[in-house]
Amino acid sequence: MASTTPSRQKATKTASFIDTGLNNFQLWALQNPEKPLSKTLLPIINFIEGLVANTPTYLDYKRLVLGSNFCCAGQVVMGEFAAIERALTSPQARTWRLGTSILAKNHLPNQDIDGRNVFLLALSDVGAGGSNDHEAFRRCLQDYITNDSAIARQQDLIARKLLDQLAKDYIDMPHGPGGAFFSDDGRGWKRFLIRYIHYVLFGLNPDDQETMDFLTDVHYTRLGTLHYFAVVSNILERLNIAGHKKMPELIYRTATIYENSPALANFDEQSDRYNGMTRRELVKLMTSILSIAALQGPLHLGQTAMGDRPLPAYEGRNTSNIKPTDYWDQLDLEDRESVRLYLLECSRLWAPVSASHKIATDSFTVMIAGEEQTFPVGTKILIPMSLGLLNEDFWGSTTYEFDANRENLCPYHMGFHSVGDRSGGRICPGKDIAMNMLMDVIVTVGKARRSISGSKIT
Repeated sequence: MASTTPSRQKATKTASFIDTGLNNFQLWALQNPEKPLSKTLLPIINFIEGLVANTPTYLDYKRLVLGSNFCCAGQVVMGEFAAIERALTSPQARTWRLGTSILAKNHLPNQDIDGRNVFLLALSDVGAGGSNDHEAFRRCLQDYITNDSAIARQQDLIARKLLDQLAKDYIDMPHGPGGAFFSDDGRGWKRFLIRYIHYVLFGLNPDDQETMDFLTDVHYTRLGTLHYFAVVSNILERLNIAGHKKMPELIYRTATIYENSPALANFDEQSDRYNGMTRRELVKLMTSILSIAALQGPLHLGQTAMGDRPLPAYEGRNTSNIKPTDYWDQLDLEDRESVRLYLLECSRLWAPVSASHKIATDSFTVMIAGEEQTFPVGTKILIPMSLGLLNEDFWGSTTYEFDANRENLCPYHMGFHSVGDRSGGRICPGKDIAMNMLMDVIVTVGKARRSISGSKIT
């Protein structure tokens, strides 16, 4: 039975000199942020380790050698299950970070023109030092984008046609690990996501090939997500890798497409309900959110659930030998709740979004390496959802095994920046749309998969 008591997983493997040294220096530097050495070295560690920590096994390994709480990428990692649960269900102060990585502030919506910050991920909550901008702008997004009309579009004939085309692509294209079904930008999984998500959220015509080609190029082919990451984006632009010199212009054009979409035809400019958020501000926000999250999270989870990539090789575990498709093939595809649980278990073992962050609004004390350590106001704190999803004190001895029927999978899943449906107001606003889409995909493509193998649908 899963436990709901606080967990304090101790290190179970000896840390290397580098692991210990990196942790200890960051511990000191975060406690002494005004020291010259802290100001010099911490930004470098922030950037380099922040990139490395995006690999799915990194935080799990750090916990193995350092214990539940440690320092990483210029942040205090509070990895006890109860601490993660509290962080996800409480107001958060924010800065320009995406999990372990630093964001390029000047590339984010409205900051590129010295306007007001409308980037939800960098806006603090009421109750954590913020104005109500985060709440108002999020309300605007939900009322116009992830609304009942979007959910209705998911159930119409156009969405059904897109799913049927995806199933046909699956049959016609190589769909094993690394196959064209997953990697091709013109057909298959990526193209479906571009067409489907833009139709559902904005009402754009998925058969407008010129527009869909353009949006595919911006978000996937040119790796548009990287435009929002500090240092990396500057290197890409300077060297014009994947045509990144044109990214500001392409993002402007993308926002204009969204601005003229059917979903925003009746937009109420300067509404007090949304703190005067303009149509242009909303579409610039959506351009970044789509590139960073809405077109990446489902891409990743779909790749995991449909067998494109093996599960991570966590240190000392056999997780990478698990084939999720073996469980997919045994699913009752007519039972949507079973399909939902399958997707949640896939994302538990490999979280599409591994971590979030908050800023300490008060000094705090946490146990690190067996000693109490106190940090000042303003300290960056990592919220490692992936560690919560892989916490053996909570999930038990089968944590690193695949079990879609495990106890508490739904009410304590942390994959959508929440604990089940509980949050502090920052649960993914597209959770229901994403899960409905992915369930439809697993059912529709699952039936196509069985038609190829001749398997009987259960």
